[in-house]
Amino acid sequence: MKKQPNNKFDLLIEKLIEGFTTIPNFDITQKDELANKLFNTVSYRIAELTTYKELVIRHYVPETNKAIHISKNEFRNSKYRNLLNIKEIDFQETLYETIRLAYVGLFHKIENFTNDVLEMTSEVFSEFYVDKISLNNWTKEKFEFQIKDWQQFKLIHRINWIANCVKHRDGFPTKSPKPIEFEYADENIRLQLSVNDFKNDCEILLPFYPIYIQLMFLFAQHKMFSQESFEHFEDKDFVKEQNDKLENLGIQLKLLVKQLKKI
Repeated sequence: MKKQPNNKFDLLIEKLIEGFTTIPNFDITQKDELANKLFNTVSYRIAELTTYKELVIRHYVPETNKAIHISKNEFRNSKYRNLLNIKEIDFQETLYETIRLAYVGLFHKIENFTNDVLEMTSEVFSEFYVDKISLNNWTKEKFEFQIKDWQQFKLIHRINWIANCVKHRDGFPTKSPKPIEFEYADENIRLQLSVNDFKNDCEILLPFYPIYIQLMFLFAQHKMFSQESFEHFEDKDFVKEQNDKLENLGIQLKLLVKQLKKI
């Protein structure tokens, strides 16, 4: 009997579970309503990304190609074809425009995902915090790491940059700073991205999600352990134990950040 291929969605969910189980007393079952809500929200965002990719590739693109084919035939069969210079009409631009707009939608989904993760991670850990410093400010202060600095992540920067060029520069590659691969792009020609470009970016993006949420959980735990050390500063054994945890977390955080920046 032929072995069924691994379900990519299942593999991603398993990675999420692995990340969630590192949180003390965290239960993704119905026993913990907030934890279950977070798990389901993130799972939904992963499914949403997969569905969006399929929607663009299997529906938007074929329908666009169909419309291009119809337009070409109408031009060729027009009784005014002698007045028209069909060579000057770039039918392919319609497909490029479809892909460019797909990138705008793709980045919007990334923003929704990161906002959900930040909001709900803070909510999960809120009972352990004694101050009102946001997780975003904590990472800036302690790690010089800005959670929403998209330029530090190669893939997210690329997607964000394309979306911004479409929204603010009519598709021309003139926004700065540019991703390395677009550094010498002709600024007089709108971005010409292929269906495979979009497909590959979506597929590379999927592994980013579980790693990103693991990173946010570790940042949140680092904040929690730091504050516990401060509260029990007179208990030297406890402080030593917490410092050991913080050191281990620091190592894990550096590895995850490095891993994310390679995607």
